[in-house]
Amino acid sequence: MVIRCYEQFFVSLITFSITVTGVLINTIVLLAIKKSKSISCSFGIITKNQAICNIIMCLIFLLVTFPLQLSTFPLLIAHSHYFGTAVMSVYEISNLSHFLISLNRFCLLYMPHYYERVFSNSKTVLWRNILWISSIIFCVYFYEIIDCNFSYNPPSWTFEFKTTELCNQVSWYMDFIFNTTVMIVTLFLNLLTAKEGRRKSRRLINAAGLQLSKVQLRREWNFVKQTFFQGLSMILSQFSYYVVAPVISDHYPILLFFVATLWAFQHAAEGGIILASNKELRSVYKKMSTVAPG
Repeated sequence: MVIRCYEQFFVSLITFSITVTGVLINTIVLLAIKKSKSISCSFGIITKNQAICNIIMCLIFLLVTFPLQLSTFPLLIAHSHYFGTAVMSVYEISNLSHFLISLNRFCLLYMPHYYERVFSNSKTVLWRNILWISSIIFCVYFYEIIDCNFSYNPPSWTFEFKTTELCNQVSWYMDFIFNTTVMIVTLFLNLLTAKEGRRKSRRLINAAGLQLSKVQLRREWNFVKQTFFQGLSMILSQFSYYVVAPVISDHYPILLFFVATLWAFQHAAEGGIILASNKELRSVYKKMSTVAPG
């Protein structure tokens, strides 16, 4: 495959634009969560963790992948598998965080009496730490110790698994099958949560009045929208790497690069999903803009 200069330029431009935007949006989300009192709970802790994962993912692609797309750095390419392991660790943490946040909303609606026992702030921090430790150990073992590296591949302008029979099996079962299963379970929990949320909102109409039910329904619906669209974006990006990218011809290198890297780029979009789904976070900056002139 002959690489043309304009193709290299557009690939670099895509990477730079998406990752810089991702860092900015997710930083805005992170700062808003810290300032918001209404979201300083278990849900806020997990959402903050997601924003941090998104920022790390975008920074790795901005500081490592983007320079390698512009010029060849043999030493950096030779050690890029360490960044690849870091990328996969963050990806696993983010994916499991989606599951954890869906389980959080599920427990709140279906098991409210046990919610504080399972998702108190201290317990949520514990679950978060377990996710980080287990994901890092998991990825270091499979992608470093057994030598199934996930490193930068210059012809494709992105990270790829080492092409061996063992790595094909590891990537298929440990990445695709495992993560897709987690994503499907996450979406299923979101659907159950949405159903229960609608049922409880009808109860509130009869018990507490229409105005209270609207406030409660809007808040719960925002939580469901966030988790649903985040889960959907994860599944689509996962399938784009394993199902769509392999059938795209090498004659369309820019499209192939974008589809094969969508699993990472969707982390930039997640910040927008979180911000769009949470009125409480947007209101933080509205209040700041209102107070500032005075």
